[in-house]
Amino acid sequence: MSVPLVFTLLEAEAPSPPWDSLWVLCSRWGRSLGIMLTELETAINCLIDVYHKYSLEKGNYHALYRDDLKKLLETECPRYMKKKDADTWFKELDVNSDGAINFEEFLILVIKVGVATHEDIHRE
Repeated sequence: MSVPLVFTLLEAEAPSPPWDSLWVLCSRWGRSLGIMLTELETAINCLIDVYHKYSLEKGNYHALYRDDLKKLLETECPRYMKKKDADTWFKELDVNSDGAINFEEFLILVIKVGVATHEDIHRE
């Protein structure tokens, strides 16, 4: 079995085979590049990337402010803006009342939207 091309191109030390049991960490946020992500790992990395896309607008990896959350909701889940406006979501998600949505609080949104989407899928 040959070494995957990505390691050759990066002049990186390849992990031991089998390659199919290994995974890739997204390098976008300074994580190492490996090989293949599972679907769940890919989804988790996407959630982190979406959070950072909006939190970094003000240069803070750890906080979404009210206007950041509004942009995120309008862009990433416009369907759920019809049910609740950004201010309502913000009040509901800012559990520690610090004026920002941290990543753990953001995951509450992900869970609520995920549950609603799952219910919608099964209604059809």
